[in-house]
Amino acid sequence: MFKISEFSKLSQVPAKTLRFYDQIELLKPAYTDQQSGYRYYKSEQLLDLHRILAFKELGFTLEQIKQLLKDNVSTVEMRGMLRLKQAELHSLIQSKMERLRQIEVRLEQIERQSDGLSQYEVVVKKVEPLLVATLKETTSRASIPGLFEEIDEYLKWDNIPLPVTHMVMRHGCPECESNIDLEIACPIPRKLQDTARFRTVELPGLTVAAVTHISRPDVDTPVSIDLGSWIEENGYQISPEMPSREVYLSTKEGDKLRYVTESQMPILGVGCM
Repeated sequence: MFKISEFSKLSQVPAKTLRFYDQIELLKPAYTDQQSGYRYYKSEQLLDLHRILAFKELGFTLEQIKQLLKDNVSTVEMRGMLRLKQAELHSLIQSKMERLRQIEVRLEQIERQSDGLSQYEVVVKKVEPLLVATLKETTSRASIPGLFEEIDEYLKWDNIPLPVTHMVMRHGCPECESNIDLEIACPIPRKLQDTARFRTVELPGLTVAAVTHISRPDVDTPVSIDLGSWIEENGYQISPEMPSREVYLSTKEGDKLRYVTESQMPILGVGCM
């Protein structure tokens, strides 16, 4: 058997950690001298220690690891647990990436304001009725690029030439917290076969206050601040029935994540009645 100092050297795990694992009954020494309190370990316990370290590296807590070792889980059970851990980590990464994108947008907004750049130019225009294929889902903005890909596959299946213009309409969802009722739409030349997931509808014509800018579909844009200020200052009202639209015209050259975008807010008021 090995003294704790020797076992620590063999395993490259600090003696302090080994003592802690003993205290929480995660890895007990093979023998403890009752008079001196010295801990002794057998070489085969290196395998248990390596398993503990491997589980820890995968993100399991010490309590979870203790249960795993105690229950001696099967390969099938282990595979299921690892898939759950994989999904958990994917969700965490997506959440962190979304927060990072939000920070980047806010930094751009601060830099634009500090540089004294003028507000976006707002135009009022008529939007004609438009035949579109649509896909509705209650989700977060981070899912929009994936929804673009999904509707593109549907259009490709119906022999609609790509690329197409993508449109996002926000129907709101007051009780959904981070999720919103989104409708993804693409203009189409003819009516397509409806499915459980996709529909063909005709969007009504309307009058909008519009701003053209560069944005990412998966992140909120501060352009709404300038658009709201302009609508208020010029005596217009936002139409309560019609959802706002973001029309993603084309990707920015050299940057597939950013689009030339037209944000459209349906309005009522001066010259619109």
